[in-house]
Amino acid sequence: MKKNKEKSNFWKNVKKTWQYIKDARINLIGYAFVSIIEAVIGAILPLVSAKIILSITDGVMNQLILTALSVFAIEFILYIMYYFKGFFYQRVYQKTLINLQTAVARETLNLEIKEIDKASSGMFIDRLNKDTGDISGMFMEYTYWLSYVISNVGVLVAVFILNRYLFIYAIFTSICIFLINKKRLSKQYEVQKNLKKIQEKKTGLTGELVRGIRDIKVLNASSSILKQTTDKIIESSNEEVKMLNIRRIYQYFENNLRSLSDLVFIIIGCFLYEKSLLTIPTFVIVYNYQSKIRNLLMGVVQISEFNKKFIVASDRIYEVIEDEKFAKERFGDLEIKKLNGHIEFCNVKFGYNANNKEIINNMSFEIEPNQKVAFVGKSGAGKTTIFSLITKLYSIDEGEILLDGYNINELTCNSLRDNMSIITQNPYIFNFSIKENLLLAKEDASMKEIRNACKMACIDDFIMSLPEKYETMVGENGVILSGGQKQRLAIARALLMKTEIILFDEATSALDNETQSEIQNAIDNLKGEYTILVVAHRLSTVIDCDKIFVVDEGKIIDSGSHKELLKKSEFYRNLYEKDLNV
Repeated sequence: MKKNKEKSNFWKNVKKTWQYIKDARINLIGYAFVSIIEAVIGAILPLVSAKIILSITDGVMNQLILTALSVFAIEFILYIMYYFKGFFYQRVYQKTLINLQTAVARETLNLEIKEIDKASSGMFIDRLNKDTGDISGMFMEYTYWLSYVISNVGVLVAVFILNRYLFIYAIFTSICIFLINKKRLSKQYEVQKNLKKIQEKKTGLTGELVRGIRDIKVLNASSSILKQTTDKIIESSNEEVKMLNIRRIYQYFENNLRSLSDLVFIIIGCFLYEKSLLTIPTFVIVYNYQSKIRNLLMGVVQISEFNKKFIVASDRIYEVIEDEKFAKERFGDLEIKKLNGHIEFCNVKFGYNANNKEIINNMSFEIEPNQKVAFVGKSGAGKTTIFSLITKLYSIDEGEILLDGYNINELTCNSLRDNMSIITQNPYIFNFSIKENLLLAKEDASMKEIRNACKMACIDDFIMSLPEKYETMVGENGVILSGGQKQRLAIARALLMKTEIILFDEATSALDNETQSEIQNAIDNLKGEYTILVVAHRLSTVIDCDKIFVVDEGKIIDSGSHKELLKKSEFYRNLYEKDLNV
């Protein structure tokens, strides 16, 4: 039953993989054509080579020279085939790898954020880099080993013609060696699946070690993180050793069997010679060729080994590409070029997973176009989650979120995200130049547009003071920038999009008072033209909002202007007074 399932899974994954290979079908046809020629030549060559040995032992020198010239010509053609085979292989492999890695990267970006939250980054890194490489050469590997088997068929035919007794014995020993290797592959397969999972965790942890090195140093946590990393390295190494032990043990039995078979072969050969059933030249030829007969079945073993490797790698890749294991974002097909900015929550409920309590609990509110509104409340009240739901980074459990009266589940991804931009408390700055980071927001933005956005975000002067100005590389996550500079760059990036809805999630929290005042002025300049939503830690920054929503334990407990809330909401008043005393 298990074997039938593996076989079915194998052919299913082969069919899926073909769509990533077919773009290179011209090179694939070339590779197959060259492999067929190589296989035919390989089948003929042993027969011709056998004539050389017979000519030497028989003393027929004229025949020897002619045969040697034939072998030279055949090998010359064979090496030309090797050259073109490598040429076609390289192009098919490259095209397939590009297609597969692009597909995995694209589908990783399409994953729901909750899938990223609960998985290790190493899981996706390993699948993108290693597993795609493992299966990109699939058809090449099969063609290679198939041609290898076919090329050694000539040896099989030659031995059969020369002596059937030794042929039968060679086949018997080859089958024994094949069965040993088949057993080895079965054991390695189970270890390999577990090894892949362990390596994912190791890759994720080592990636975090590098990305989080500054915090690790500041926290003086080097010993702790090094211990965890070392544990994963040891665990991975132990599985690799287990794999090597399986190979070593079975290799030991195989080598002894080969040696024993050689001994028995010589004994049988001597017996046949005594019975006049074998000549010395034939004995020499068959003895030299018996290893090739074994290798004929080893080609079958290699194909079987690649089958196992392919199943493991392809299963892991298609788990990401398809929707069977990791949930993908779902959008509608309603295309809206420009939203007016009307936002409405209708009895929305949401929890990050089924076991957690609801973060948003039956929440309802309405925001009119071009209003500036704020969400305030204690830490953990659900303010940032509201933004995550509006941008559909997470899907709600119950209720509706409406944009201009449309359920966001009906809108296309572009309709939703091209019409809103968000500036977070800890924006991610990519390891690009400043200009390239800004162009992520708008690919065709002119330099004038870029500088205008940066001037509004109060960062243009800083950028122009750098030696390479807008071409300055900022390092991973903007390492050369301060927290405030990263936030201002993120604000410029969002302003460059010129979306109808702009979300500021604690966007000025890392700024000094002077810069915060400048950014606040920039935000104020947008008032009346855009729908602006603000999550604020400092209530003094939102007192001019058209409306302020007070959030507590996932609910809107009050709303109104700053003055209205001071009069009617004790909760808000306490928050504001606490802010003033900070």
